[in-house]
Amino acid sequence: MLKHLDKITDCRSHINQEHDVIDICFLVLSAVISGAQSWADCHEFGTLKLEWLRQHRPFANGIPSQQSIGRIFRGVSKQSLLDALMSWVNEHRINTGQSSIAIDGKVLKGAKASASSSALHMVTAYDTESGLVFNAKSGASKKSELKLVQELLTCLDLKSELLTFDALHCQTQTLDYIVKEGGDCILQVKGNQPKLYESVQEQFADYIEKYPDAECYTQDDNGHGRVEKRITFQCPLNLPDEMKMKWPQLKTLIAVERHRKVGNKTSIDTHFYVSSAVMTSKAFGCAIRAHWQTENNQHWLLDTLFQEDKQKMYDEDGASIMAILRRWALNLVKLHPAKTSQNQKFNRACWSDDFREEIIFGTGQKV
Repeated sequence: MLKHLDKITDCRSHINQEHDVIDICFLVLSAVISGAQSWADCHEFGTLKLEWLRQHRPFANGIPSQQSIGRIFRGVSKQSLLDALMSWVNEHRINTGQSSIAIDGKVLKGAKASASSSALHMVTAYDTESGLVFNAKSGASKKSELKLVQELLTCLDLKSELLTFDALHCQTQTLDYIVKEGGDCILQVKGNQPKLYESVQEQFADYIEKYPDAECYTQDDNGHGRVEKRITFQCPLNLPDEMKMKWPQLKTLIAVERHRKVGNKTSIDTHFYVSSAVMTSKAFGCAIRAHWQTENNQHWLLDTLFQEDKQKMYDEDGASIMAILRRWALNLVKLHPAKTSQNQKFNRACWSDDFREEIIFGTGQKV
């Protein structure tokens, strides 16, 4: 991992580089894995664990104050940190052809440029097979998500990749760029694209009426007092000529019919998607399901293990850096092969220097 941290660019002037930026990145990453939630926590961890830290990095001038840690990270190039993260993840990410990349947005409720401004918004690229975040972009508010996704896509190698998006990103610009770069995507369709939404609804109704026994893929999910069945259908997309000109890359219509029973109450709803790819109902169903599982596999863990939504940090750059390092820490913990919960892994990392080293430096196994 340390060789990847060496890619990080320190933008501070030479006279302000009392503490080595790689030392401090290693400090904060180790501290976050051990439960730190603020610069003050990172300083406290460093003070108590300086002997352990010096087994891996020099820390020639000791541990900086919490204020100095914040200032150091304001001088770090966020892009170089993301490049380091992506380089590290690519060593552990194995594309078996069954994976997809979920493009996912999350509001960091406590992170703001100031106490009165909007909460910071982060968009991530999430590998659904390995469960690893491998790139991210952050902006001042939820309104910036479309722009952030466009910026994020330019940082990814999209060739032969399948990307999944919620309805906000059902945009011709997004689709055009991905296909031009050699990738494919699945886009949810809702009312923000009214003509497309109306067209796919009508086509699916006609298709089911004509082919009531059409090939489909069924997934069952029971638990927490509910019974849920998801049935995925797919068929060639046949748009009106006017819409074909606007969406020429789209090839497939996908409908996911969800039957949900909670107690004695049953509900049925249908969600629609379009794709530039041609695949089986099973492949589409698994990719769409994997996209929505990011809510549990990433959001829930960030909010329960790191208390991310409760973190108060009125420094946009510092909040962005801390958010990136949280996701790197979560990646590291997920890769550890211990047969226990992620929460228990974090507890062990806090209590045991040896276990923390296993998480940070690996146990010789890849995903």
